[in-house]
Amino acid sequence: MTEVEAIVASLWELDDDVLEAQLGSRVQAIGDDVAGRGARGVDPASLESIDVNFAVRASIDPRFLNAGRQLVDRVNPLVYQLMCKPLGDDAETQKILDETINQNYTKAAGMLAPVLVSGVGLAPAVATLLSTLIIKKVSKYLATGICETWEKSLVKPAS
Repeated sequence: MTEVEAIVASLWELDDDVLEAQLGSRVQAIGDDVAGRGARGVDPASLESIDVNFAVRASIDPRFLNAGRQLVDRVNPLVYQLMCKPLGDDAETQKILDETINQNYTKAAGMLAPVLVSGVGLAPAVATLLSTLIIKKVSKYLATGICETWEKSLVKPAS
């Protein structure tokens, strides 16, 4: 099991709101670090900065929750494009993706995180939290194909 998969396995039991708040908190910490206002110590972009025990005990700050949700809404369609659109109408490939996600959620999220780092340019900690959230959300609707269900769940941009 990779380091990302191990972290995803521990994050998997957390409520979506807790994960979204952690995502918002991590983005804020990275922003503070870049601006020179960050606390010294563990790099907030690194996987080592994810503390699952703290996430369980911490109260949800509405600012971080909102920031996390905004990031998910903004990045989720891009991740969908990266993961599902290259598959096109290839039903067999989509079936394999569905089966992989159905068999092992932590492996699927662990495989998605590096795609988010290299394909979207997210920090490893943000990518891990986001991949966990995305796979958790799409795994709830396994009655139909993952990509088909995922597409329906995307937030539509305001016109």
